[in-house]
Amino acid sequence: MRAFVLLCTLMIAALMTAGLAGLPAWAADPAAVARIHGGIVDCVGCDLTGADITNTCVKEHDLHGADFTGANASLMCMSFANFTGVSFRGADLSGANMAGAKMDGADMTGAKTSITSFLGTDLRHVKGLTQAQLDVACGNRATKLPPGLKIHSCR
Repeated sequence: MRAFVLLCTLMIAALMTAGLAGLPAWAADPAAVARIHGGIVDCVGCDLTGADITNTCVKEHDLHGADFTGANASLMCMSFANFTGVSFRGADLSGANMAGAKMDGADMTGAKTSITSFLGTDLRHVKGLTQAQLDVACGNRATKLPPGLKIHSCR
């Protein structure tokens, strides 16, 4: 009986972690999400895990240390913002404008970057950045990349 209870507990925990039990696998800070949606966008260290912040704008604002893990940040205006040390792990950045953003120490592991603009962005110190991510994004001559990676020009 004890083994059965343990097994059930482990299965429920696994389902919740995977988001399959009808509950989110993660939940953002509602106040932080409201700040982004409301245009009050300096949000240093804020928790945006799993948030839907589609088509919002944080242009030229400070979000260093924020957590965008699993967030839907598609179509966001993120140009010239400070994303130093930010986690974009598993985030959807499709169609986002990240031109000139500060990205030192940001983690892009598993992020979706389809038609994401990195015009003039320094990506040399970004973690988890892959050629596959850059193949579906675009940049320009001012875009700085880690050795061995390339990006095509935005048109």
